Amino acid sequence: MNITYRHYSLDYFLESMTQLGINHIELWAGEPHLYVYRNVLGNIRYIRRQLKARGMKLVCFTPEQCVYPYNIAASDAGWRQKSVDYFTENLYAAAELETEMMLLTSGIGDFATPLEEALDYASDSIYRIARVAEREGLTVVLEPLTKFESNLITDLNGIRRVMDQIQSPALKGMIDTVAMQLAGEGPGDYFDALPELGHVHLIDGDGVSDAHLGLDDGVLDWRSCLTALQNSQYDGAITLEIMGFRYYENPQEVLMKSIAALRESGFLS
Repeated sequence: MNITYRHYSLDYFLESMTQLGINHIELWAGEPHLYVYRNVLGNIRYIRRQLKARGMKLVCFTPEQCVYPYNIAASDAGWRQKSVDYFTENLYAAAELETEMMLLTSGIGDFATPLEEALDYASDSIYRIARVAEREGLTVVLEPLTKFESNLITDLNGIRRVMDQIQSPALKGMIDTVAMQLAGEGPGDYFDALPELGHVHLIDGDGVSDAHLGLDDGVLDWRSCLTALQNSQYDGAITLEIMGFRYYENPQEVLMKSIAALRESGFLS
């Protein structure tokens, strides 16, 4: 995932992936790599050419949604509408880049707003975004955030609740291993509760914060997670969402180390 390379150019990231032998990527859509409100058509065409030239497949499109001023759970109706519009534009960008999946989170409820009301705002926004995804033939995967990032969907129960409310064939749940760890859950819980698992973010964690660490830099038993996914015959994508300033200066180093750990553990050929 190119978010680890956020202080380098997209070309640098793609060349790094080529060197590491990776041909399936997740695209974080944020500056300086891609932002839907800045020269989006030219950037999309360039990225599409670069992916095809390298034989790479885009498995998931992930708009920036934790830093930029968009919040689908905002109590302000105008802000909430602008946020839905933002994700709708990103759905169209994902379609142009020939991927089938866009990642979405619940946003953050205003702390002065009752939690149930904020959840209703988020659910309504997700409903409207999912309806656009249905028309475009795309899947929206709903990622739980950690309790350090949101006060809304932070566990499997939150995902299940929204999916039950919306009843959209375009909406699927996904695993983020750090959020899963902090919620005291495991992959088996997801397979038991969800009709289908749409995507997986694989990262190590420290068990006490929302740190998204390189593999074996924390205490999360990611090997058992992957074994459980294999045993459940999960056949979707698994991407490394490694973040943190300690990694941004030399992102290829942590990716190389994590990929080596995957290969040594027998999860990559």
